[in-house]
Amino acid sequence: MTTKQLLKQIVADPILWIETFVRIVDKRGKLVSFKLNPQQRYILRNKAKFNICLKSRQLGITSVALAYSLYLAITRPYSTCMIMSYSLDSANNIFEKLKQMYNDLPDCVRTEAIANNRKEVKLVNGSRIIVCTCGSKDNARGSTLNFVHLSEVAFMNENLDKQLTAIEQALVPEGNMILESTANGLNRFSELWNKTVSGEAPMWKPFFFSWVQDKKMFAQEYREYSERYKTIHGDYLNEANLDEKEIGLRQKGASMEQLMWRRMKISNSSEQAFAQEFPSNPIEAFISTGSNIFSAEIVQSRLNSLYKTKQLVLPPTGINPTIRKFSKYLKIWKLPVKGQRYYIGVDTGEGLGGGNDYSVISIVDKDGFQCAEWRSNTVKPYEFTEVVFQIASWYNRGLLVIEKASAGHTVLDRLKNDYHYINLYKYKAYDQKTGKGRRQVGFNTDAKSKPLMIADMQEIFETGQCLVNSLDLLQEMKLFQLVGDKMQAVSGHDDTVMAFAMALQGLKSNQYYFPIGK
Repeated sequence: MTTKQLLKQIVADPILWIETFVRIVDKRGKLVSFKLNPQQRYILRNKAKFNICLKSRQLGITSVALAYSLYLAITRPYSTCMIMSYSLDSANNIFEKLKQMYNDLPDCVRTEAIANNRKEVKLVNGSRIIVCTCGSKDNARGSTLNFVHLSEVAFMNENLDKQLTAIEQALVPEGNMILESTANGLNRFSELWNKTVSGEAPMWKPFFFSWVQDKKMFAQEYREYSERYKTIHGDYLNEANLDEKEIGLRQKGASMEQLMWRRMKISNSSEQAFAQEFPSNPIEAFISTGSNIFSAEIVQSRLNSLYKTKQLVLPPTGINPTIRKFSKYLKIWKLPVKGQRYYIGVDTGEGLGGGNDYSVISIVDKDGFQCAEWRSNTVKPYEFTEVVFQIASWYNRGLLVIEKASAGHTVLDRLKNDYHYINLYKYKAYDQKTGKGRRQVGFNTDAKSKPLMIADMQEIFETGQCLVNSLDLLQEMKLFQLVGDKMQAVSGHDDTVMAFAMALQGLKSNQYYFPIGK
């Protein structure tokens, strides 16, 4: 093979180009050739247009993104690459690493730079590499981007969605982007990851890299921690002393050195903190240290197994026109069965669209199985009333548990007086002057009833007395926390949680005002 042919082969392959020309400062502070680890190699070989990467700490995904940006900028004139980070300090560190890689390229490869400042490297061939932060400014606006890498997305602020929209619009047809992060509890990154792996966000391709897979990046630290473990305990860890968790990790490929390293890391923090920073599976990664009401591990476990409960299609005949008209908002996992009792929670929004609250109908049967869910924030309350009536009628005139606040009053009033719907949940309210109590329709959510209702849902869910089939509900449950003395969603909405919780209150109440089978 001639030199020209060899160079052509190298230029055609980004991994070969990086490993031939790029040098990097390793953990010991030495300048060495950039030899990609298996994770770096895998993501470059298998990336799609839109990629999301959940990973253990310090596996070098941002480093390989920088090297790939240099490859594109030098071998493909007029390319524009963007590396976005969550903070100014992080962006500065990334840019310093980029400049080191660029400056240490061989003279015969390095294209001359006409700008090399704190924001970008601009080359004479028209290519640019931009390093920026995820702030209020749309960094991608007006650009044409060939490659974008977002580093530590889980730590980015509330403008993330705005940035993603601008970047997607700026990507060239053959371009691609990578969202990469370690976990940081339950947030927009965890939501997007869950939607991706469940198939709800099919344009994204997921990559997960466990610490167990890493045999290179922490190799020296593994050896050091193993020796420290031996000094403390008198001997190395052996197979006979492994606990159940460690046996499972061993079966996944963890070495004894890695397990001793893990034990030492946990001794300095906690097993939960270690799992978030160094997950062996995605479930561990998103176990938050916050005040989550519902067990993040159980919620994540159910998310991972949602595919086992198939969503059904609406029957072609015998369905009320109103249900069919708004059927795009309806998900069904079990059709109504004659003679069966159903309990239906209803939370009513204003129907204003955008980021406003949702109107939700959640249906469970006598066994706590979630049979159906209807969810929309664009349908007006007067239309929603008809939807509630027709769906409840279809499910054997089930017991309707309707939250009374805001637009819920309108729904309740029309169901009772216009539709003459009798199977409505009732609660007892006392007259503070007379001391007499009377039963009123609807569910009154206040500082006393809401914690009790959510506590019931928590117990029923975590003890396996119900089966949740809704992705939206599980996503809301992951973000439902105790903030101060209030139970609420830390981001997004909690309307689906409230509707399901009310359905369970109906199930628990033993109320039913309609003869079964009619």
